[in-house]
Amino acid sequence: MAARYTKYPWTVDAVRRSRPNASMERGFLRSVALVIVLVTSTACTRSPEPLPRETLAIRINILCTTCDEFLRCAAAPTADAELRVYRLREKSFWAQVATIWDYLVQWIRRKTTDTRPLSLYVERDGRRSITDPPSMAQLDFVAGRIGLHDSNVDMRDGTWTSLPGERLGRCEQMSRRDGYAMVRRFLGRSLPGEPR
Repeated sequence: MAARYTKYPWTVDAVRRSRPNASMERGFLRSVALVIVLVTSTACTRSPEPLPRETLAIRINILCTTCDEFLRCAAAPTADAELRVYRLREKSFWAQVATIWDYLVQWIRRKTTDTRPLSLYVERDGRRSITDPPSMAQLDFVAGRIGLHDSNVDMRDGTWTSLPGERLGRCEQMSRRDGYAMVRRFLGRSLPGEPR
């Protein structure tokens, strides 16, 4: 309580003084309440858990948006078989910025799906071609599947199937070093340290 003097002599008015930080405290409490509501609402809509990384033959880091991943797919291990390499390219700048949110909420809601730009490298009978399919690669870590524009790859064992489900062969994940070396060969560039 504080005393306030009025213009009339000998009159004192008692007024309740507000706390100096009351508005700041109310704003902080509102912020805490909003965070609690958001956390509980996202926890209620928890997505299914992804397959354990140890059980996968093809291990792609879903949160690494600057990483290129290479899948070598072949129908048969013969010398004249067609070699198909699917390159899951890094995301665009703004897509990488959007992934910051995935890192922030990873402890509340795990990311289980993703899309990546796709390139296809094909070599058959010494002829090489590079195409960028019109669709993106769809990664689903709950089902353990990579959806490509023309086929699907099972991440658990590398089984390569057509869109209707017919078995085409097997795919294996290439190391990034081997993948980049293959890209340089397709582009007609020598590897570092090789004579030109």
